[in-house]
Amino acid sequence: MTTTSPHPVHIGDNLDVLPLLDGPFDLIYLDPPYNTGGRVVTGYADRFEDWSGFMAPRLAHLPRLLAEHGIVIASIDDREIHHLRVLLDDVLGAGNHVGTVVWDGSTINSSHLLSVSHDYLVIYAKNHAALKASGTTWRQPRADAQAMLDAAATAWRTAAGDRAVAQQRFRDWLAPRRSSLPRGLTEYDRIDETGALYRVGDPGAPSVQASRSFRELTHPRTGRPCPVPKRGWRMNDASMDRMLETGLIEFGPDHTTQPKLKRLLADNATAVPRSVFRQEREGARHLACIDGVGEFPFPKDHTVLARWFDTVTGPDARILDPFLGSGTSIEVAMALNAGDGGTRQVTGIALDEGGIEQDVLVPRLRHCEVTYGEQVALSHEVIGAPTAAA
Repeated sequence: MTTTSPHPVHIGDNLDVLPLLDGPFDLIYLDPPYNTGGRVVTGYADRFEDWSGFMAPRLAHLPRLLAEHGIVIASIDDREIHHLRVLLDDVLGAGNHVGTVVWDGSTINSSHLLSVSHDYLVIYAKNHAALKASGTTWRQPRADAQAMLDAAATAWRTAAGDRAVAQQRFRDWLAPRRSSLPRGLTEYDRIDETGALYRVGDPGAPSVQASRSFRELTHPRTGRPCPVPKRGWRMNDASMDRMLETGLIEFGPDHTTQPKLKRLLADNATAVPRSVFRQEREGARHLACIDGVGEFPFPKDHTVLARWFDTVTGPDARILDPFLGSGTSIEVAMALNAGDGGTRQVTGIALDEGGIEQDVLVPRLRHCEVTYGEQVALSHEVIGAPTAAA
């Protein structure tokens, strides 16, 4: 698919470019230098005597550029997280700190005292209270639930539509895995006549409640009323009608059996993001697979960015990446758009230090244009010098 407008990339120092940009942006992703003292990353020498002094004037633009329900995600490690939190508290307000995510990337280093394997994703909202009041919820796919859905789909396909055979094949797959999966997930062990994986639940109201219904349900085969739970149904009449229409009430073999509620795993295969996750780093390996792209130290991980971009924004999000580096965020937006038909647009700022533009950024972006059919517009209107202490 092709977006209505290209992804604009400004080549220059973000200190010069940021004042010229107009918002609002739904997400601002920050991947600043980690101040490791190592090689050039994101175009800026990774050694600063005053890291906070480098970052403060850049972060000052965040409030103006963020949408009312906008989000900031900043990648950082132990060296500067304390300074970054102070700076973001000052610019956006401590009350707008949503949380700090710990990403265990399983990196092994040569330290004699502690092998540090994690980075952080620091998350702020433009207005945390307004975001919560809006009813916004964040969800991420559960890998264990997806594995079960895939196994059920395979069982259904190989059973050629025979429900009993498909269900038995799925349970055979599930049996050796039950002890390693959450109990709530293993209850989803039934396959219906459409191939959907589900579990059944008690339809009775847990206590006396005003919204409960006592209506009788007619058994579809015998035409006679089924037993009503002692405290009534847990849903009201309107909800009952919707569930009947969508096949989410399962009747027994005859009217003497109380109907059950069907809960589809596909409707419950996501969860609120957790503040700690473990995922092997794939950024360098992925970048090395793109023809014509030169060496780049510590590229952003496309799988992690895709996970969080998709979590905190919608398919039409405007995204700002002031430390564009190798262009990962643009590739992520294009890939997400290709997957869901979205129109995400990334505005990037890249400093061409050490030949990054021609050796890394341009080849990668051209590869993405061919792969995803979206365009990138590079501009050299503002060119600044890197601000770093040697």
